[in-house]
Order: sequence, then structure tokens, then C-alpha cells
Amino acid sequence: MSEPAGKTREYALGHSPQELDRLSTQAKLLEPFTRRLFERAGIGRGMRVLDVGSGAGDVAFLLRELVGPEGKVVGTDRAAQALERARERAAALGYSNVEFVQGDPVELTLDAPFDALAGRFVLMYYPSPSEALRQLARHVRPGGVIAFQESDNSGARTYPPQPLFERLFELMQRAIEGSGAESRMALKLYPAFIAAGLPTPSIEAEVGVMGYQDAFVEPLANFLVQGLRSMTPVILKYGLASEQELELDTYARRMIDAFRAGGGILMSPPFIGCWTRKPDE
Repeated sequence: MSEPAGKTREYALGHSPQELDRLSTQAKLLEPFTRRLFERAGIGRGMRVLDVGSGAGDVAFLLRELVGPEGKVVGTDRAAQALERARERAAALGYSNVEFVQGDPVELTLDAPFDALAGRFVLMYYPSPSEALRQLARHVRPGGVIAFQESDNSGARTYPPQPLFERLFELMQRAIEGSGAESRMALKLYPAFIAAGLPTPSIEAEVGVMGYQDAFVEPLANFLVQGLRSMTPVILKYGLASEQELELDTYARRMIDAFRAGGGILMSPPFIGCWTRKPDE
């Protein structure tokens, strides 16, 4: 018997205003990777798209750019506070063709089939990603696009190894796993599509790399530590580290100084995307 598709796992970072701000910063960093995936998958002008796990709306707004004013995007999320932010942003942008619905589309009944189904870093929170895909695909018309992007959070690293970066990556991965989510979902994405009964998907991987003299080192370090700060309640809950060990107020500065003194590079987790089309009935 397969696991239930519904009842997503705990989101380790929460939905505080600070975390929603961090997610918007993350979206800017990931936008080129995700845009290329959706374009290659065939999402384009005039399409009606369902966005799974919208959060504060960043993926939905990217999809809106791709479908244009003649298209439509429906974003979904369980978290009311995230969708409140998403709706405020959509109104400020004047996006009348972007709508947000609270709930999980695995369980929701939505009117009219969609031309495309998309999501980023969302299947990792389902107990059974393949069963979730199977249920989500019912919202897509025959021949419609199904495209998802996930990461392998064990893949981030520095060379030569910088202990503060490596410790941060380790803690974030363990906090994600402690919450019950799949921190290496990127590696399981392709087989999940097949187990869901979908046609064999196309697959691609992208990774970001930065050298120690890059001007973006400091903003990136601050962004990573903000993620660590958001995860601190889970880190403390599972005894992964103490607040005294973390010293979050100085963590970013110490990490930047050590990285620049040691030289070398930083590599992001690999971001893997899969896409396919729903078979004709």
C-alpha cells in the first residue's frame, strides 16, 4: 500500500516575516535556474498554470512572467500567513491574473484542468512524492506540462573545506531531515515521476559556484545565516547544536573572514529539474 499523498511534513524554517523575506531573497538567487527549467518544459504564453507550494508567491510570479497577461496562475499553499504576503505582493504588482488558494492541491478540488503544473522545493515535504505527483497530475489536461525542481542539500560544499560553512550546511540538512522532510529530494525526483505513472521525464541539473573574491560572498553568507536562524528552533528541538555554539550574531562575519582568508570556492547544492507531459487519455 502506498503512503498517503497528503499531510505534508513540517516546514523546518517556519513562516515568520523574516523567513518570508529570506524566501524572496532565495527566489532571486534561484530565478535563472527555475526560469530555464520552466521554459525548457514548455510553459509559455497564454497557459493556465497551477503552482504547488507557493509560499510568498515568488514561483507564481515567475510563472506569470512566462504566461503573460493573457495566461493565468493559481498558486496554492497550506500556510495562511505566506499566502497573505503573496496576495499583497500580487496586488502591488497589479497581477489580476494571479490567484492564491489556501490548501494542498493533492486534496483540493479545482475548477477546469490546467495547461501546466509546477513547483519548486515542495515534493520534499510529501511523505510519498510519487503519490503526490499522481494526485497532482489529475489537475492537468492531457498533453499538459508537469515540471518540478528540487535540491540535494547534502551537495553544498567549500574547497578547501571551511569549517563554518560546512557546519552550517550540515546543521541545515539535519534540521530538514529532523522535521521529516527529504533533504536529498533532487536525487529521487526522476524515479518519483516514473513511480507516479508519468511518462519518462527529461532531467537536468544546475549548480552555482562562487570564488572567495566574489563580491557576492558577503550577501550570500548573510542569507545562509538567516536560514540557519530560521531553523534554530528545530536545531534546538533536536539537540543538533546550542545557541552558545552557533553565536548567530557573529556567524556570518566569522564565516566570510575565514572563507576569504583560506581562498577557494563555494558550490551550491545541485538543483535538479524534471519535466514531462501528461499522456493523452
